[in-house]
Amino acid sequence: MEDESLPVACSLGQADLAGRADRWRALAGHALSRVSATPRGLLLVFGAGPGVAAELEALAALERDCCAFATWSVRADDGEILLEVSGDGESAVTAIQSMFAALS
Repeated sequence: MEDESLPVACSLGQADLAGRADRWRALAGHALSRVSATPRGLLLVFGAGPGVAAELEALAALERDCCAFATWSVRADDGEILLEVSGDGESAVTAIQSMFAALS
């Protein structure tokens, strides 16, 4: 049985969702190195080019507001910037992995 304290849902409207997706695609287009599934979600690895860390931090902060069911963790590691997105329960993990399916 799953223990999900927050609903697995995004609070953005269609227009905001499209704008957010555009920002993710733009960042991924010039900096995403790889995406790996994890038992609780995804690990996205970005090159540490100019502006990448700031945009990734900004996007993660926005996602924390609209997709509160997931944990959004950004950290630097050996010249790369890692975003780990994780959740509790099968529904959360499935949602997280589908969010970024178009980027991988």
